[in-house]
Amino acid sequence: MMAKEMRFCAVCSDYASGYHYGVWSCEGCKAFFKRSIQGHNDYMCPATNQCTIDKNRRKSCQACRLRKCYEVGMMKGGVRKDRVRVMRREKQRTGTSGRVKASKDQEHRTAPPRDRGKHSSSIACGWLPAALQVLFLLQGAEPPMLCSRQKLSRPYTEVTMMTLLTSMADKELVHMIAWAKKLPGFLQLSLHDQVQLLESSWLEVLMIGLIWRSIHCPGKLIFAQDLILDRNEGDCVEGMTEIFDMLLATTSRFRMLKLKPEEFVCLKAIVLLNSGEATCVNVFTKCMLFHSRK
Repeated sequence: MMAKEMRFCAVCSDYASGYHYGVWSCEGCKAFFKRSIQGHNDYMCPATNQCTIDKNRRKSCQACRLRKCYEVGMMKGGVRKDRVRVMRREKQRTGTSGRVKASKDQEHRTAPPRDRGKHSSSIACGWLPAALQVLFLLQGAEPPMLCSRQKLSRPYTEVTMMTLLTSMADKELVHMIAWAKKLPGFLQLSLHDQVQLLESSWLEVLMIGLIWRSIHCPGKLIFAQDLILDRNEGDCVEGMTEIFDMLLATTSRFRMLKLKPEEFVCLKAIVLLNSGEATCVNVFTKCMLFHSRK
């Protein structure tokens, strides 16, 4: 490959060996993506789904590497596009192979019904990578766990407790908006619909995030890395203990269901999506579907 034609891998920035699965990529990322779409994709990020993927660190986190593959546009259907490009190059070189390819395509179109049935089955299987693409985008959109950075002494008073909780809510709302903007299809909605969804669901989205953070800590509510409360600490605010009890009970149910991270990110998106009017929800659903097919 000449210097002027040199390409770099869209995933890890290593030298690209060719155009694979819809993007320029190296042999390593090509092989990794191939293994992943063939079923070996039960990856879990040990951190916050925001690992840096480059030439030196591409093997450090398979989950983030696959997420980046989807983010840069790799897809199973990209193989078909690659073949079209190869066909065009061969046609330019020989002037005949293009006609041979077209002849084979014609044979495929006139194949017996049972062959077309197999082809339809392969098309149906193509939905799996699209669904995984949406899933990894949802995982990548997740905000990091925050810190309250409030140095208030225990036991908390009504004033200090409300100061802590409202301060955390303000911070989380900022991250929630950033999270929503990363959801596939959200920015394709009108500004009015975006605001409507956020206004209708912000409390539920914050609560489900709190429940998820607390799922492995029975009897505790993890509002932030440095703000972990139990039910008794809610006594200082009238009615807060009852709220804490409801949150702890819901957390316990989620724990019994053994909710997985992949299920959580989907549920969180559903909470946002399910809060709007039917028209808004339909538009959002169509946008997500369109994005998964790109």
